[in-house]
Amino acid sequence: MAQTDRDPRESTLTILKRLWGVLAPYKARVAGVALLISFSSALAAAGPQFVRYAFDVVIPQGSGTLFLWFGLAFAGFYLFRAVVEYGGMYWSFALTQQVVSDVRMQAYDHLLTLPVSRFSNEQSGSLSSRVVSDPNALKGMVQAAASRLSGQLVAILVVAGLLVWMNWRLALVNLVVLPILALVTYYYQEPLRTASRSIRKTVARLTATSTEAISNIRVVKAFVGEEQERKRFGEHNQAYVDINLDRRKDVGKMEGLINITSNYGIGALLLIGGWMVTSGSLTLGELTAFIMYQRQLQGPVQSVMFFNDKLQAGMAALERLSDLVDTPPETGGDREEVPVGAVELEEVRFTYPDADEPALKDLSLRIDTGDTAALVGSSGAGKSTAASLIARFWDPQDGRVTIDGQDLRTFDLNALRRCIALVPQAPTLFSGTVAGNIRYADPDADDAAVRRAAELANADGFIRHLPNGYATQIGERGVRLSGGQKQRVAIARAILKDAHVLLLDEATSDLDSESEAVIQDALDGLFARGSRLTSIVIAHRLSTIEDADTIFVLEDGQLVEQGTHEELLTRGGRYAELRALQRRDEETPIRPAARLEGTGRELRES
Repeated sequence: MAQTDRDPRESTLTILKRLWGVLAPYKARVAGVALLISFSSALAAAGPQFVRYAFDVVIPQGSGTLFLWFGLAFAGFYLFRAVVEYGGMYWSFALTQQVVSDVRMQAYDHLLTLPVSRFSNEQSGSLSSRVVSDPNALKGMVQAAASRLSGQLVAILVVAGLLVWMNWRLALVNLVVLPILALVTYYYQEPLRTASRSIRKTVARLTATSTEAISNIRVVKAFVGEEQERKRFGEHNQAYVDINLDRRKDVGKMEGLINITSNYGIGALLLIGGWMVTSGSLTLGELTAFIMYQRQLQGPVQSVMFFNDKLQAGMAALERLSDLVDTPPETGGDREEVPVGAVELEEVRFTYPDADEPALKDLSLRIDTGDTAALVGSSGAGKSTAASLIARFWDPQDGRVTIDGQDLRTFDLNALRRCIALVPQAPTLFSGTVAGNIRYADPDADDAAVRRAAELANADGFIRHLPNGYATQIGERGVRLSGGQKQRVAIARAILKDAHVLLLDEATSDLDSESEAVIQDALDGLFARGSRLTSIVIAHRLSTIEDADTIFVLEDGQLVEQGTHEELLTRGGRYAELRALQRRDEETPIRPAARLEGTGRELRES
């Protein structure tokens, strides 16, 4: 599992090692950009020497020729420095964008390989934040660490060397400031890191809350839940503001202490250096250069300080990304060839994470090749769980699931799932065209194959009447289609997949009678595709599975009976009870809403 118990007080050295793990694949480019920016910083350190030379040599001599050469050298130097700085800036930015883009793709690629259990442990909006928002938070840290930090360190070393070369006694005034600045930065390191970590978590909650509300907007509006959602989002939004304000207070205090220390250093230079000028042991040009170098030292030190700020913000995001990437992916076997054969559950026992009771208890059943089998039972009997195990969304803790006698865990996951088609109860469609959604099962399928799948799914008729036919945009999750239309597109997608095993998870339970009849015709076309197709139907409406070769009746995670429709009715067991209950419900008229016993108000008052 993911390493969720990391020490929140990791040393900066440890953090930098982890950061280097991100930058290691780009070490050649990092070195090149770092050298370019370091050269630029070294050039900047030469600037005050022009001022010193002007005050101490050019102005006192008053030579026109010397003024001319000095002016040309000054202009050429700063033009060359500008070109070098531009190159460093551009290549540093390009490197940062490449690293962040690759990190984002790595996180997203890994996200798609995670087991279903990982998605059930975290809100989808929070997971999206990990792969979209968190990599963006790495930009400042990566750019600073990959290039700018080296430049600032070089600037500090070059300036310190020049100060000692010019006058080592006065240089002590400049250099004594550095450890004070380092202590201030170190003191605020942990508060900044903690605040940055809280900010990333709050951003994830904001994203998850808004995504959930938008995804369920019809329910929100139907229950007049706008105010509830506004309150939920507002609480997280205010928490985000409060944490940022607290963090900004710490940053402000740190900046203030650094500025005070630097300005006191300049005051000391003016007092001590001015006395040395009056005594003749220091020139005015040297004192001016010292003051300029003091300002130059303040800039790199502040940049290192801001690097610490960016480091803490970036590491909070890197921790969340590492937590995602460290989660072990789904694992499969090495076998690429999946045989066509019977599907069998052998003494399967399965318990969901954090559940107290097992969902399946020593369940054994066999579905022969080419048969249509139905799984029926009360809600929570284990029907969908059994289907999920067949699709290897989960693995049983005990027992095994097999195809042609071979454990599913021995097959390569992609190879296995290419042989299994799924039509869920709530059809999942993607934003795009109708044809694109059908072709999701086989991106290389031509238009003729897509139309043939739609015809078998009884979908071609309504698709042709859409504004742009198969090229019609259906919106996010297919919102522009009716429930029956979405289900038929999902069935067409399953047909195009040409799988060996078909899983139908209550595909008609949410449809009206007319839509159900249309879908049933579509399923009949799917079943008629060939004898190699093994179909497993999870049914709520028992009338839809009367023609199944075998009906398995589950209760409380166990198989209680099996047989054909006629056999089970004759037996008079649990299946016959369920059938009788459904027939009675179908024949009992629904009372008008005005005559229901117990309105919402009465229920609240009771």
